[in-house]
Amino acid sequence: MRCVPLCFLPLVLALALAACGGSDDEPEPADADQAEEQGGPEAAAQAVAEGFMAALNADDAEAACDFLDESAQNAVSSESEEAEDCVTAFPDYKAGLPEVELFEIGEVEVGEDLDGETEIVTVTLDHPDEDAVAMEVREIADGEWRATRVPGTSLGGA
Repeated sequence: MRCVPLCFLPLVLALALAACGGSDDEPEPADADQAEEQGGPEAAAQAVAEGFMAALNADDAEAACDFLDESAQNAVSSESEEAEDCVTAFPDYKAGLPEVELFEIGEVEVGEDLDGETEIVTVTLDHPDEDAVAMEVREIADGEWRATRVPGTSLGGA
């Protein structure tokens, strides 16, 4: 029997995990359209919130910004003096948040805008060391759901 040097053990384990479907740290794309069909606007908003939080935890700026509408991307961009867009502002934005891995998705509540024409879904993000914060999610096009407001920014919604 051949022995594998201990220095190769992490590589062997990483390859084994990759063969089993990859790492849990990578964000899964949220299929909000499918979620809406299965569970309504609550499920669509929860899919966006879960996808955004997974991208945030994985330091995947591009994926995180893809979950945001244009106004929320601009709000994230404003968190950095030197950033030109959401992706380049992402490290500064994340640095301004409490420990993101401790956030948990809480209550999901459907409401309407002031005109009563647009559904706004508020997803509460609970943190053990901070007050709960809200993430607002709207359908910006037929079946296309995006966050319009995220924690740590001033109002970014329309």
